[in-house]
Amino acid sequence: MSKSFDDLLAKVSQCSRKTVSVAVAQDAPILEAVKAAKEKGIADAILVGDEAKIREVADQIGMDLTGYEIVNEPDDIEASLKAVKLVHDHKADMYMKGLLSTKDFLKSVLNKEVGLRNGKPLSHVCVFEIPGIDRIFIKFP
Repeated sequence: MSKSFDDLLAKVSQCSRKTVSVAVAQDAPILEAVKAAKEKGIADAILVGDEAKIREVADQIGMDLTGYEIVNEPDDIEASLKAVKLVHDHKADMYMKGLLSTKDFLKSVLNKEVGLRNGKPLSHVCVFEIPGIDRIFIKFP
């Protein structure tokens, strides 16, 4: 069992590299996360959203976008549908929420045409590492 994010990252780094599709990627913390995942060899990312804003935010945080696929879609709802479709079509392995409301993110996940419905239960988790506590917490809904 992983006791920290570092433990978790060590285990994940032993797995094959994945591709994450990010809906509405024009957000500094999101870009920092995908940059870190790429640098650690964990995942590549397809950034879906307003390309001009993605490039502006990346410039602000000093992120080189060379090697990242960017799908330009300024409309948030359409960006979420395009991003989830990448997973639906097996062009990406995971779907990540960017600067998008949770409601709209989940609507895209449940979309009958391009979403991730497969007849099996669908859920999500949150993982927390709290300073001073010797283990990570995984919260299920």
